[in-house]
Amino acid sequence: MLALVIEGLVMLGERSRAAHLYPLARELIGTGAVVLWPISRFTHTIAGVAAAAARQWDAAEEHFQIALQQAESFPNVLEQAEIRRFHAMMLGDRGAPGDREKAQKLLNQALESYERIGMPRHIEMTQRLLR
Repeated sequence: MLALVIEGLVMLGERSRAAHLYPLARELIGTGAVVLWPISRFTHTIAGVAAAAARQWDAAEEHFQIALQQAESFPNVLEQAEIRRFHAMMLGDRGAPGDREKAQKLLNQALESYERIGMPRHIEMTQRLLR
């Protein structure tokens, strides 16, 4: 449930509430869990989302990098797209030099995957982020 709560809070714009759950996301990673069943969400993905909500940019970057490596090694195409979308959202929030360009690249990659998989709502969300 932790992953669903963190993701849900972020998507609802309740980032400060999601940020408070980051320590629990780190504990979850500490258990050795990699993928959460049945939602097929990677633990490092959700930790990255929570770290981004907490504005812990370096930690979020590290979680997203680890999650993407794991998703590519499985391979899990949907999770790769999700990681890229969440990472791009974090970059947009951070707003450091070069973040906008990197976010656009990640969003375009995610969009391509969502189109290939056939996920219209995710296509729509990603297109909104690209604007």
